[in-house]
Amino acid sequence: MKNGVNSLLFEVVSSLAIVLCFVPFLFLGLKKMRQVNTYWVIGIYWLFNGLVNLPTAGFVTSEAGRAILQRINNFYTFTETPMVLLAFAFASSGRWRKQMIWVMLAFVAAESALLAWRGYTMNSRAWITGAGLVLVLGYSVTGLWQYLKKMEHSRFEDSMVFVYAALLFGYGSFLIIYIFAHFRTGPAAVTYNEADSFLLYYISLLLSACVTCTGLGSYGLRKKRVRRPLVSSYSSSSS
Repeated sequence: MKNGVNSLLFEVVSSLAIVLCFVPFLFLGLKKMRQVNTYWVIGIYWLFNGLVNLPTAGFVTSEAGRAILQRINNFYTFTETPMVLLAFAFASSGRWRKQMIWVMLAFVAAESALLAWRGYTMNSRAWITGAGLVLVLGYSVTGLWQYLKKMEHSRFEDSMVFVYAALLFGYGSFLIIYIFAHFRTGPAAVTYNEADSFLLYYISLLLSACVTCTGLGSYGLRKKRVRRPLVSSYSSSSS
């Protein structure tokens, strides 16, 4: 019974998470969202997240479709961190933007050198994923700190704080899964359950996507307030 409940919970959570992954990309249909480069990168990032996870929910069953999605997954492994850093760079300005662009370029150069040296293996993929987790977590914390330091914020900054928080939570959970998957020793190696890790992954993905959609929706769906000029009682009486 327990296994049946866990299986049903996994199917529901994973399906909801995958569907929500496509919503940020759909937000680009709004004119206000299309005009912001940051939202384009965020939308494409979540689109890839949805595509690479489609086989898990059983949405793609053909061998040809799975082969195509596997190629997309391999491509996404090496572009995931650069895409997030690029979104952070677009959302920043001045010194922070230049720094993140240089970090992104350095990361691309490093992973290209690693692939040229070791090839596409599980070890090289693990190194790239681990380094990317640390970078995204670090810059997510930085983005939140920069937001908290300011007293007044624009609508764009208010929406991006949701993105920073979502990625901080999501990548923090992914880091825990990564550590247990690659560095488990002693009792942890015995108690490690891959099914539980997948469930934690999709719960984190679901919550992260939900928070991101909330942030983007607060920018794209909220109507801009039009301030009407105040008319003094003297002016109205004199007219």
